[in-house]
Amino acid sequence: MNTPQEPAADGAAPDDASGAAAAGAAAPDPVQLQRLWTLVDKLDACFYVKDLEGRYLFANQALGAVFGTDPARIVGQRDDSFVDLAASGIGATDTQALSTGEKVATDEVVCMMDGTCRTFRSVKLPLFDAERRVVGLCGISTDITEQRRAVDELIERNALLNTILANVDAAIYLKDAQGRYLYANRPVLALYDRELGDLIGRTDRELMPPESAALVAEYDADVFAGEGGAVREETIVGADGNKHHFRSRKVKLQLPGQPTCLIGFSTEITELRGLRTRLEQERITDSLTGLANRVMFESALEEQLVMATLGGARLAVVIIDLDQFKYINNNFGQAVGDQLIQLVGQRLQQSNVVLGSLARLSGDEFAFTLPLAETIEEVAHQVEQIRAFLAQPYPVLRQPLHLTFSAGVALSRGSLHGAAELLGRAEAAMYSAKDNGRDQYRFYSPELGSTVARRVELERDLRAAVGTTVGTAEFALHYQPKMRRDGSIAGFEALIRWNRPGVGLVAPDNFIPLAEQLGLLLHLGRWVIEQACRQIAAWRDAGLGTIPVAVNLSTSQLTSAALPDYVFDLMREHRIEPGCLEMELTESMMMSDPDLAIAILHRLRSGGVALSIDDFGTGFSSMSYLRQLPVNYLKLDRSFVQNCAVDPKDADLCAGIMALAHKLDMHVVAEGVETAEQHRTLADCDCDLFQGFLFSRPMPAGAATEFLRGMH
Repeated sequence: MNTPQEPAADGAAPDDASGAAAAGAAAPDPVQLQRLWTLVDKLDACFYVKDLEGRYLFANQALGAVFGTDPARIVGQRDDSFVDLAASGIGATDTQALSTGEKVATDEVVCMMDGTCRTFRSVKLPLFDAERRVVGLCGISTDITEQRRAVDELIERNALLNTILANVDAAIYLKDAQGRYLYANRPVLALYDRELGDLIGRTDRELMPPESAALVAEYDADVFAGEGGAVREETIVGADGNKHHFRSRKVKLQLPGQPTCLIGFSTEITELRGLRTRLEQERITDSLTGLANRVMFESALEEQLVMATLGGARLAVVIIDLDQFKYINNNFGQAVGDQLIQLVGQRLQQSNVVLGSLARLSGDEFAFTLPLAETIEEVAHQVEQIRAFLAQPYPVLRQPLHLTFSAGVALSRGSLHGAAELLGRAEAAMYSAKDNGRDQYRFYSPELGSTVARRVELERDLRAAVGTTVGTAEFALHYQPKMRRDGSIAGFEALIRWNRPGVGLVAPDNFIPLAEQLGLLLHLGRWVIEQACRQIAAWRDAGLGTIPVAVNLSTSQLTSAALPDYVFDLMREHRIEPGCLEMELTESMMMSDPDLAIAILHRLRSGGVALSIDDFGTGFSSMSYLRQLPVNYLKLDRSFVQNCAVDPKDADLCAGIMALAHKLDMHVVAEGVETAEQHRTLADCDCDLFQGFLFSRPMPAGAATEFLRGMH
């Protein structure tokens, strides 16, 4: 064949055509040129130079192999001497490079005269003379026919698998050792907004920003090196310009007769990561006010305490609480209550006093630190400023609403106190301010600490217990029997007991008032009703008969219009017969909203719930409401029962109450019967039912079941 120095009939060498020897430049070294063209001639890729007419000025051995002739025979010829130009894309890409004077990079199909076609990845560069006029082009084309064919055959052989993979939600793809895509399913194509044919053969560097592509390539390289089998998180920049986060697993794959490649499985976790971020934000943020919550406040307080200790300063922690906020919620509704909480949070942020950390701890309770107060007097002054600012009227109703606030202050002392302990002290001081008349602030002192701290601990334990009522063993019902005159059992009263961790059983008198104050009794009362219904059904299903059970209503339940529907749903679920579920209420519970309470009681009675007045005779308006109440039973208070056997006046009073009840078609239950003499006296007064220690103390469900069995 001709040497590179003898390429063209007219004697024009390739370096002359390129314009490299511009006027005034030194002549190229012939030895170096010889080495260069020898190197180009030996390339695996096709290398060639053409003039403006499309005639070859140079062709290396690889191009000769493609055309099936000696490279020397190609020089001076055009493509139409070797290929079917109508079926090939060579002419269009040549024209583009020559006419635009710019580089053209593309994949092109070349079809020979015998009808065989091959695919090349080509780069074509225009050549210029000394005046920057285009005088020809230089091209390099890499044969990727086998690569394409291998992929096509692989996909054809696995048509079913390809259909499955195309519809899998995860991104699945194959890459070769150079990072070129060999296959990609639908999620990958959607991510890059490309067709499969446009993606095959491309690398990640061609699809997304270099820095992102470099990280992906690093992971791929580890896989090919046998070190990247573990699941990793990757960030891919899609065609939409957004970052997409994936959890990826990639493994090295050896297909029969094919070079080693990589198969990847990637599941998008962008939304999951966003959710994780939101959950973390919610974990440390109060959703109503946007302030930090207790978790975040305690964490920040720990850091501030460390800094204060290092600086030799004392830190003031303040807890401030709205007075009688429960009354506002009950009378104006939760929406107004929530709006007030938001406004209080905003005012705290707008206060002229510089606050450190600020948080809503729970309910109507806020906490903050005073980092710039250096003396107790200054702390007191700043707390008063804040209370005065918060006490300004709130425009949430037609008439401005006036509020008062109680606050508790605790001061750190070196490294002796942690955040939780200091918060507890401030809370104890705040409760002391409330117990002493509200609308004031108190500093923590050891004297008030022990009493109030016990109350705080009781509240925390109670909140935690009520918050996990369902499915826990902290609360249980004990059952005390109600007996007829003939000694048979008429039913039970269900009495709640709290098995407080580390303390043991707590009687209702020690936690029910606090639960009512904290607004927890509505939830707890519902649990009691449900458990009572379950127990009635359990005794019935065990063949022990239809045993009525009475539960105690709370004020919050009696003012809840949703109570009857809840009770009726439970009765239907457990197939409770009419009159088998009884509810007890006191006269004082009627006072807050008598009309609503009476309406709720009538609904309950009409739905098959028996009703009784507990502690009858101790209220202020017994007779005035007695005619209106749809009750079945009057429960005679133990204060009347206690001396009825020894004091004729008490006995006559009991007899009078029973006669009145019977006239109104009500039955009487005597509470607190402890002696046989009391029982006889009450029986002589025509008492219907008896309840007290004479017959049994309140007992757990298991013992009550055995008690029932013994009565059969």
